[in-house]
Amino acid sequence: MKLGLAYNIFNGDELLEDSLKRLRPLSDYIVLTYQTISNVGLVSKDILPSLNKIDPQLFDEIICFEPIFSLSPPINETNKRNLGLELCKQNDCTHYMSIDCDEFYRVEQFINAKNKIIKNNYESTACELVNYFHNASNQMIEHKQYVPFITKITDINHEYRANFIVTIDPTRIVPNKNQFCFHKDFLLMHHMSCVRKDYNSMKSKLQNSPNKHMFKRHIHKYLYYFNNWIYPSPALNIHQFKKGNVKKKNIVKIENPIYLSTNYTPKKFGRWRMRFERFRLSNLTKR
Repeated sequence: MKLGLAYNIFNGDELLEDSLKRLRPLSDYIVLTYQTISNVGLVSKDILPSLNKIDPQLFDEIICFEPIFSLSPPINETNKRNLGLELCKQNDCTHYMSIDCDEFYRVEQFINAKNKIIKNNYESTACELVNYFHNASNQMIEHKQYVPFITKITDINHEYRANFIVTIDPTRIVPNKNQFCFHKDFLLMHHMSCVRKDYNSMKSKLQNSPNKHMFKRHIHKYLYYFNNWIYPSPALNIHQFKKGNVKKKNIVKIENPIYLSTNYTPKKFGRWRMRFERFRLSNLTKR
């Protein structure tokens, strides 16, 4: 197996180097596909300076993706992933994985899963994931969720909303034959979905989500909740927060967490700003 990784980058780049350090020894080619304008049209002036700080030995190539705004955000996202797949093809990779900056694996599990794919000639694979909140020690208890893992490179590309063995991000589906989903005890992806370095990075994640229309009016009050969250209060993603459907503790403390050089640092508001935020939150909650 010659494995190519294509990192999909716009937000969460503060976690990228930690992810690269884990997977560089386990892969043969790594391309960073980034964009300076998000799929919803917002500009980031920080992404290139951030990428320029990363050790160049941790990746092989970097390329800028430019979204086409006559297309929907999910289709642009699918096209961006296909750009990474194409570069892996051009570099003679036999297998490929699309991965985001905030996705992490245990090294031993990753190696064992690669070997099982080779042995059984699986063409498209997936595994369960677990999400984290504020840092890598706070694992969230949620319903089952899945993420694509390694895919054999064929003439099939990412196809938006194609059929797949389990429900995954529809922009990430490569509908090859001989699909397989690993049991969580064999392979698990550790998703730092609610781990960002600060308030502004978390705000960027929400504002640039292709699903922003589902929770747009809740972003401000969610950020206030997220910034002031204290264990063992319920840890909610923005969809759960919008529904208000988790009332009990839903965090498991991990004794041997994935190492991260970045954890969430709460924003400190002045006394009058804090009062204003509380007042604004109370009014928003009544709507």
